[in-house]
Amino acid sequence: MPELSDLTDAVCQYCTHRNTGAQSRCGHCGAPLRARVRRVETAVEHGVTDAVKSAERVVEGASKLESLVTKRHPRVQWLLVAGALGVMVVLAVVAVRSCSTMFVAPDGFGANTVTLPAPLRSAATCQPAPEATGSERCVIAADHSILAGGIAGGRAMSFYAEKPTAERLADAVRKWRAAGGTVLVDGEVFIAIGPSETVRYVDTRTGLRLETGAFTGRAAVRTFLDRSGLAQ
Repeated sequence: MPELSDLTDAVCQYCTHRNTGAQSRCGHCGAPLRARVRRVETAVEHGVTDAVKSAERVVEGASKLESLVTKRHPRVQWLLVAGALGVMVVLAVVAVRSCSTMFVAPDGFGANTVTLPAPLRSAATCQPAPEATGSERCVIAADHSILAGGIAGGRAMSFYAEKPTAERLADAVRKWRAAGGTVLVDGEVFIAIGPSETVRYVDTRTGLRLETGAFTGRAAVRTFLDRSGLAQ
């Protein structure tokens, strides 16, 4: 006697047509019968189960391998750690060398000119001097407001800035005093107008030494010192 499940499997779920148990599709509408669907579901379930079991075997094998390496070859772990640390050290050295090769502040100024007064720093564009002396050459455009009134003769103004050793800094001040011109400030900050109407500036607090090109006269130099913030 057929079981209830067999009878149910033979009835089409779409058109309720009764079929024989041997049929895989409904003889009336062609839809797959429940028995066929169950066989597919069973096959899928078996496939998933087999896949899960295979994955479990892989994980178990990996765990055993890890345990074996740890017990028999503890040096392997240390070598891996040492290798990773070595890579990190190499990267750090490269980064430090890159920074030390050319220190440039976020606003484009180097180690010498980053301590310039704000008005002068905002007016100038600076680059390492081509002579490779460790100084920086800065240029102020001719039409910049800091040179308004033709104080530089309508030309762009350039100046050099550097941070030499304390001995060279003191030597520069001695030479500038002896060279003539007009000394305006003589203390921690030294400011003088050179014989050819240039600015000669030393700040022993920051170690900055600065010398400009020629202006049109001493009054023009004083105007530049006020506008640039060097005289403050």
